[in-house]
Amino acid sequence: MSVSAHIVSVSPDTQVTDTIAELSVGAFSRGLRAVIVTGSLARGEGTWLRDGSRVRLAGDADFFAVFDKHAALPPPDRVARLTRAAEERLALASIQAHIGLSPVRAGYLRRLRPSVLSFELITHGKVVWGDPRILNLAPAFEASEIPLDDGFRLLMNRMIELLEIVCEHDAFFATASTVRYRAMKLWLDMATSYLLFERQYVPTYRGRAARLRELGAESSTGAPIRLRRFSRMVAFATRCKLGEFDTETQEFADLATLIDAAHSLWRWELERLTAPCASDIDLQRRWIAAEPIAARIRGWAAVVERSGIVRAIARTPDWIRMARKGSPRRLICAAASELIFALPRLLEEDAVPGVDSRWDELRRGLPVTDSPENLPLFCSWRRLGRAIAFNYNSFLVPTRS
Repeated sequence: MSVSAHIVSVSPDTQVTDTIAELSVGAFSRGLRAVIVTGSLARGEGTWLRDGSRVRLAGDADFFAVFDKHAALPPPDRVARLTRAAEERLALASIQAHIGLSPVRAGYLRRLRPSVLSFELITHGKVVWGDPRILNLAPAFEASEIPLDDGFRLLMNRMIELLEIVCEHDAFFATASTVRYRAMKLWLDMATSYLLFERQYVPTYRGRAARLRELGAESSTGAPIRLRRFSRMVAFATRCKLGEFDTETQEFADLATLIDAAHSLWRWELERLTAPCASDIDLQRRWIAAEPIAARIRGWAAVVERSGIVRAIARTPDWIRMARKGSPRRLICAAASELIFALPRLLEEDAVPGVDSRWDELRRGLPVTDSPENLPLFCSWRRLGRAIAFNYNSFLVPTRS
């Protein structure tokens, strides 16, 4: 069924939150203290698209199930069964939404450190069931305390997510609604990242668009992107995200302009995090080498934990060698950056799958070099993109390591 990306006039947010609250109470009756919705649904900024007679949430519905400090947390398979049950119940009501539910103890809130995610949770999170004062456990902090590296991490996440959808199939269609949506999200979170580096971050799409417009009116000279153009694109993306325009606009099909702007922002931010450098490769190497050893160890420990015993034993010698170079996150991001910045050329040439020594070199630098289907070794740029996306979803999305 083709998807018409018209925004739904009445959002089914309440049905989603009520469903998760009801099922959580039923499944986790012992020790459950509160259920919290966070992210765009909590801010009232979720995007609902119409798919025939159904509505679909573009993005995820993110929740926390908060337990007492002595309660046993439910295992992942039990949480997965609950989220599947919620998605199936919503589907009966013609609502399609991907649910993310994270079980945590109350101490998790007390230990929150400055980050974009924790700031948005504290500022806009809503208790949909349970103790209405649970969020008061979290320590207060200012947006200016969020580490700059958190903004760069967000920029890289959105770039990899766009790369994933471009490389998902051997044939690429810039008109696909999924490509347009991820391009829109990259424009939006380029603004998030840039404002965080400028210590001007605010936690809503509307607020960020307004602040960027103010900076554009001031004609700042040190910005990595022409701020007036940047501000116009972010304002337009914001209005699409919030349902004021149709996302089927041609604006989001211009990937070359988007990737060029993302590249400029990427270099500017990495130079702020390290030091000015002539080439992208040298800049990345400096960034990778600057990571503390403890962070590398945590990252590789997470890879071992999520890979299973068989794969971990087989790959341990390679992982020890790779750990000397950097953490999984920074190695995956380095490969992704090089490939996404080459996309305009590759798409223009309509490059056919085949052997390319550079893509093979980048592939061999990933924690896991085969695809989820255990395909033979490959090194076309599209398959490299799929391998990057697999490593990202397997090892980076579930953790901040």
